Amino acid sequence: MRALLILMAALMLGAFVAPERPLGDPAQEARALNLFKELRCPTCIAQSIHDSNADIAGDLRVIVREQIAQGRTNEEIRNYLVARYGDVILLRPPVNGTTLPLWLGPWLIFLVGGGIVFVAMRRHRVKSD
Repeated sequence: MRALLILMAALMLGAFVAPERPLGDPAQEARALNLFKELRCPTCIAQSIHDSNADIAGDLRVIVREQIAQGRTNEEIRNYLVARYGDVILLRPPVNGTTLPLWLGPWLIFLVGGGIVFVAMRRHRVKSD
């Protein structure tokens, strides 16, 4: 009886988890793999859904494969996911008003840090003379 309950629970859980099956067409699967490398895992930091083991990454891989099987283009799939998750889903988000800090932030930090080091070195040099 216990084994039957465990089997039923496993089957019920399996019904809620979409299996990750490669597409039958090698060209379509290659497209899917390339898209996986362009899409960011929403729960991981700077990791693509290709490299992530997170459940959401697996779900996104299933969605991408389903969309490819339905005949959608890469651009349509990207647009669908951006509409759902925002530009943050893309590993290379477009440059626009909302993503400008993502693109300029590292450069600003580098310039400010370099300026601080430069000023500190000048002050140290002036004090030692």
